[in-house]
Order: sequence, then C-alpha cells, then structure tokens
Amino acid sequence: MTAASLLQRILQEREDMRPAERRVADFVGSAPSKVIHMSMARLSETCSVSDPTIMRFCRRFGFDGYQDFKLHLAQSLVPSAPFVYEQIGPQDSIDNIVRKTCRNSLNAIQRLAEDLDPAQVAEGARLLQAASWTGIYATGISEVNALDAEHKFQRLGMRCQALLGRQVQWMHAESARPGEVALIFSQSGHTKQTVEVAVAARAGGARVVSVAAGDSPLAQVSDAVIAVLPYDRTELMTPLASRLNHHLVTNMLVTAIAIASGSQFPDQLPALDSWQTDKI
Repeated sequence: MTAASLLQRILQEREDMRPAERRVADFVGSAPSKVIHMSMARLSETCSVSDPTIMRFCRRFGFDGYQDFKLHLAQSLVPSAPFVYEQIGPQDSIDNIVRKTCRNSLNAIQRLAEDLDPAQVAEGARLLQAASWTGIYATGISEVNALDAEHKFQRLGMRCQALLGRQVQWMHAESARPGEVALIFSQSGHTKQTVEVAVAARAGGARVVSVAAGDSPLAQVSDAVIAVLPYDRTELMTPLASRLNHHLVTNMLVTAIAIASGSQFPDQLPALDSWQTDKI
C-alpha cells in the first residue's frame, strides 16, 4: 500500500470512525509529513486522544502499531524531494516521452502537496471572495493561468477579467480602487511588469494576491502570497510541469470559495448551458 492509497483509505473511512479516531484521521490527512516526526504521545496530545486510540487507528489499517504506521508513511513521502526534472531530448522514444512527461507532472504535484501552506490558500480565497471585482494579471507563459482562472471564477459568478498585455494591465492597475483585488500569477515573481502592477494596484487601494515564489520581489509587495516554489532556470526554459501547480492553486481557490459560498458540490463547477444542450 502506498502513502497515497493509505491517505485515501483514511479519507474514505473517516465518516465511519468514532469522534476521537476522526480527529486523528483529520490530522494525519492534513499533515502526514509532520506525523512521521511525532511520537505517539505527541500525536495523542495534539489530537486530544488517548494512546490506545492511536493504536486502534493504526491497527484499523492493518499495521502492528504506531511505529509500523509511521515507517510506511515516511518511506513513501521522502522520495519526492528534491524535485528532479527529467529532460526530454531528440533521442527519446515515444515511450520515454509519455513516461517522462507523466513522471515530471507527478513529481511537480507531489512537491506542491508537501510545500504549499494551506493558510495562504485560505487567505487568498477570503480576499477574492470579498472582492467587488478581480483583475487577473500575468505575462508570458503564465497568461494561460490567468485565462484559466478567469474562466473558473466567472463560472462561480464572480466579477473578474484576465488582463493581458502591458497597456491593458497598466491602465487597470492605475485605476484600481478599494474593494478590488489584483490576482497576479508569476513563475519567478521577479518580472518587473508584474511588480509594477502590484505597486500601482495597491496605491489605488486594491488588495494584491500573488501566486509566485515566496521570497520574490512580487511577494514582498503583495497583501497575500500563495508561495509556489519556482523551478530552476525558469528564465531559460519553462517545462510544461511548471504550469501545473499554478493551475492546481486556481482549483484550490475555486473550491475554497465555493465551500464558503455554500455550494453543495464545491469541487465541481456547474456546466455551461451550451454544454448541456448542444451535444451530438
């Protein structure tokens, strides 16, 4: 059993657990990398349960005890760091292209799962939900992320627009007002244009939410940053996998906003009417 399948089982069986075991399940599911460094006493204290409850929880999933459970979890979580990008070259067969593309994507997603701070996603979602209007800014390859976010936010009923091109971005940033939000996507967070947009938007009273490297100049001039580690040498090459994590952050924001809005199916956007009626 892999760590992913174990965490999936914990999630699936959560509703059948007693309240005490459910608290353990919630903590393990949200912070597996922390659990592998915690003693049973510490985990018991954190979850406000007894040691026998921890033992019952571990045995529920077929483990002899807590150490056996932690060892399995640790063995599956450690290999994903550091991130390794497998370069695809002219000599690669179609089999290698398929394998490397999938593996690079999986590695990128695994790294995001370990590094992303959920509190940052929550704060970004809170600001976006409260906004009267959201301008979505990006340059270069990140423009794809801006268009994706525009599409998904509009289907939630949010007032927003993807702003592409220097003149359009500068015009909107200079006219930003209180109550509005500037959502900025940037792989490196060092692009001068995006930093200038953030400064101008904040000068007008808008709030700035950036999806970028946490220690970047863009992050430093943002009201909230959802820190996504950039890939090496992004100025020279932009692997396909480097865009996946920004798309996933958009999905997280959409789902968080949908939950806060009372959606019955928060992880499923409503279908467009044309898709429902114009099928062949």
